[in-house]
Amino acid sequence: MRELAGQAVFAGQAGLAYDLSGALIERDETDLNAHLIRSRAARDLGRDDDALIHARRAWALAEESDARYASALAMAQALSSSGRRTAAQLWLRRAIHIAPTEAQKAQAARDFTYVRRRNPWATALRFSVSPSSNINNGSRNETSELFGLPFEFALEGEARALSGVEISTGLSTRYRLTNSERKRTNLLFGLTHRTFVLSDDAKDIAPDADGADFATSSVFVGLQEDYVLPGGASRLGWDARLGRTWYGGDPLLNYTRLGATYRRTAGKNGLINVSLNREEQFGENGRDDAVIWSAGFGYGMALANGNQLSLSTSFSESESDADYLDYTQRAISVNYGMAKPVGPALLDFGLTFSDKSHERSGLSPDGRDERGVKATVTAALPDMDFYGFIPTITFNAERTEANIGLYETENYGIQLGIRSAF
Repeated sequence: MRELAGQAVFAGQAGLAYDLSGALIERDETDLNAHLIRSRAARDLGRDDDALIHARRAWALAEESDARYASALAMAQALSSSGRRTAAQLWLRRAIHIAPTEAQKAQAARDFTYVRRRNPWATALRFSVSPSSNINNGSRNETSELFGLPFEFALEGEARALSGVEISTGLSTRYRLTNSERKRTNLLFGLTHRTFVLSDDAKDIAPDADGADFATSSVFVGLQEDYVLPGGASRLGWDARLGRTWYGGDPLLNYTRLGATYRRTAGKNGLINVSLNREEQFGENGRDDAVIWSAGFGYGMALANGNQLSLSTSFSESESDADYLDYTQRAISVNYGMAKPVGPALLDFGLTFSDKSHERSGLSPDGRDERGVKATVTAALPDMDFYGFIPTITFNAERTEANIGLYETENYGIQLGIRSAF
């Protein structure tokens, strides 16, 4: 009877499978396979509550790895059919974690991708711990010429680079209002918080400073739309955001941002991305207002060996009555990601060159000019997979040269984080 019930459910005879599995369960309430069959049959019949009841009972009965994997999939399928796709994704992560074979793990991962695409909710959590030689972006110098005078001033306290540990958390989520072949509309929400713990050396340099003095927090809400253009090879989108930022626990600014993006496939493996944004900042607690225009261009491609290569350039201009907020900035970046592990790690390399110029500066009659370079190496560790999440280690080195010693900085650090494997 159990074999007949299994054949019936796979043949699309859900009613027969439901009745036969019910008889098996009446005979033996601990018949795990019968509960799995009845859950699938109930789902096919649109009886979502029954599907969940029997999937949950199968999970409670499962002891062997194959049975636990099958029960976790049944729970995910029942939840997805009832519209609870976020909960279904959590059960699919559990299935991936306990999958007895790589093939079963890959199947659950494909199911996860399928459910995620149909879930109106998408949420990302971020957490990282980053030891750093310069948490406050302070000067690497102990002295600096200022105001055009022919001698140097001693730099003390928070003007100097302070070492310590950055602790960063974040959450972003979107809710898809519409999703058609031609148009997608999303509501957006995000928040981030960074705080710091000073090292003993930093406390010696700046005895009155506390890591929370440099903490930053931000929150935003937004609306986003994008459209498929005729031909299907390109998309045009826009988004609008309202946000607020705090520094050291005090309000720093409110902002509005309006942006547009254009994305187009280039050849079989390439993607072009163009963006334009206008952000208006409204300062608080003595900070001046500013209007920032920014534009970006990027090109990414998959190489024949599966590795990923991307190039991007950006330009931004800030207009303000304040010298420190009135600037022009340019940057160019290259990133290379490897498709296959080197030893235990998937490696990603990044390099960025930038320059920033202020036509006016209260500290120098020649204005303020900065040139920076930043290099990063990120190692993801897929063998340490836990529920579809893998740890990452990022090594970064950054240096800024400037015509004013106060703004010459140097920063070396390590970032420990977690990211989704799919």
